[in-house]
Amino acid sequence: MKSLFTLLIFLWLPWLPWSGHAKVFGGQVKSQTPSPLVLRTKILSYYYCRVNQNLGNLELRVQLQFTNVGDQKLILYKGHDLFYQTRFRRAASVSAPSDAYEVTILNSRYFDEQPEKIDQPTPGKVFVILQPGATFETEMTVGVGVVGSGVNRGNHALKEGEHSLQLIVSTWYKSKSLAQKMRQQWQRKGLLWFDPVISTPVNFMVENPESQFTCR
Repeated sequence: MKSLFTLLIFLWLPWLPWSGHAKVFGGQVKSQTPSPLVLRTKILSYYYCRVNQNLGNLELRVQLQFTNVGDQKLILYKGHDLFYQTRFRRAASVSAPSDAYEVTILNSRYFDEQPEKIDQPTPGKVFVILQPGATFETEMTVGVGVVGSGVNRGNHALKEGEHSLQLIVSTWYKSKSLAQKMRQQWQRKGLLWFDPVISTPVNFMVENPESQFTCR
């Protein structure tokens, strides 16, 4: 049975088992040293539907591109369990300086009845080894509410207009001690990466939900 749910998992992200290349402070990821793993995103498609006359739902199909920009091989988790934070931003304009806002959504995707084999002599099928300069691509769908003009968006919805999308994605969900053990054990294959990565922002336009199809 698949469990797909939204958790307040990022409330305890600062204590998750990730090393010192990137840390989360007050909802921001700050890099201490240049990371050899770079995350870029691309919006492949989008779908709108109308919940009611004031509220719509937007789903974005996003491609994630993990690129090894370092000089050594990286071992990257690519399995089905994932924790991530979606951040939508709208910038202020000269004519409307108060229009700036940010919406942050905390998510997890966990398949509790499909356990993965992590602790093995060599990296298993849920890992990919990235050579320097190589890229691993995967996809995910993110959703957010959209409100029409003149409607209070609250803290969790977007208004029409230009926005940016940014993701903070986990690369490890087991214990720190297991990560350190596997990094040591697999060092001849490459460096096991278990820091979170933050994507470069990508811009997109939000449409008025009043003109969309009714959600089914």
